[in-house]
Amino acid sequence: MAELTLRPLAARAGTTLARVTQEMGQKEALIEELVATAAREDEAFHREWLARLASLTVSGVQMRALVVEAALDDWINRKRHLACLMIEMVQEYGRRNERCPNLEAWLGDAGGFWAEMLFDDPRYGMLAMGYILDETGFSLGAGGDARYILLRGMCLRRLISGIFPGAGEEAGWSANVEQIIAMLRPEESEPTELDTSKRGTIAAEAGRLIVARGVEAVTHRSVAAAASVPASTVAYHFGSRDEMVVAGLHAIVTRFRHGLRAGADQGQASTNSFHDLAKATSIIALAASRHPGLRPYALDMRRRRGENMDRDGLHAFGLPTDRGFDRCTAQVLSIAVFGMAVLGMAQGPSEGVPLGDVFTQLAEKLH
Repeated sequence: MAELTLRPLAARAGTTLARVTQEMGQKEALIEELVATAAREDEAFHREWLARLASLTVSGVQMRALVVEAALDDWINRKRHLACLMIEMVQEYGRRNERCPNLEAWLGDAGGFWAEMLFDDPRYGMLAMGYILDETGFSLGAGGDARYILLRGMCLRRLISGIFPGAGEEAGWSANVEQIIAMLRPEESEPTELDTSKRGTIAAEAGRLIVARGVEAVTHRSVAAAASVPASTVAYHFGSRDEMVVAGLHAIVTRFRHGLRAGADQGQASTNSFHDLAKATSIIALAASRHPGLRPYALDMRRRRGENMDRDGLHAFGLPTDRGFDRCTAQVLSIAVFGMAVLGMAQGPSEGVPLGDVFTQLAEKLH
């Protein structure tokens, strides 16, 4: 989005700026048309897969999960440009705190499709779209990592079966999820306390730039200006841009965890730090598809989904607390919550995702 300006676009299209503005109008009109065109292409993809689903006898969780994973892989691979564009647009309008009607219509239609695929029930469109949006970002950047593919498949199956451990689940399922998560653990551990050193201050400013303007905005010069230090100082602490991006992410995560601890002491948690973390992880997951150096960190973020979820949190979502709880439940809930939070921010200042309503509906279905 940062590189989308009309004059270079006209040159790449082999025409003139005057012709582009005559045909498309200004940049915002161009974006609306771009999103509408993408939505029409995505709708054709939806029809194709709904017809495929209708031609199959899908009578159990296992078969439905296989079909959903095949559709998701098809979208990520054959329609990769649509997946990237949707996430990029959600991030862009979340940063702007503005609304894009065509984007909202696209997300609504896509949510209905994924709800049909996942739950055979279009009422759960927001839940389905949030979950798929968050997972897709990691899928785009994971590069076919076998450990991630295993974890994604197990979580999708649990989402379809009702989030909670089920009586019909294979023995050792929860233990297998834990083992796969452990496989994704990096060799180096992350900092757990706020870093108030010069390096920590620079990292914190890099994190703020990621949230406000995206990964592409993070340069030695921009971070130096934000931290009010010379660019040479930034270069001394961070030799590469990827190092700054990773350090910025760590600063956001540490601030979020610190806020959770402080909030627990005071009976509340920081909404702002959660939103920053939701935006940052979505941004970096997508950026990993363009910057391979970020891939291990995107995988680590995916591994850590659900770390701060526990059984007590179920009540806050209107979910039953007597159905069991394990790390897979925590992962599924976290992916859905993060995805829906990012969707909510993209809907503009007057709207928000009714997370409580969504999970209450799901609880009714589970009962």
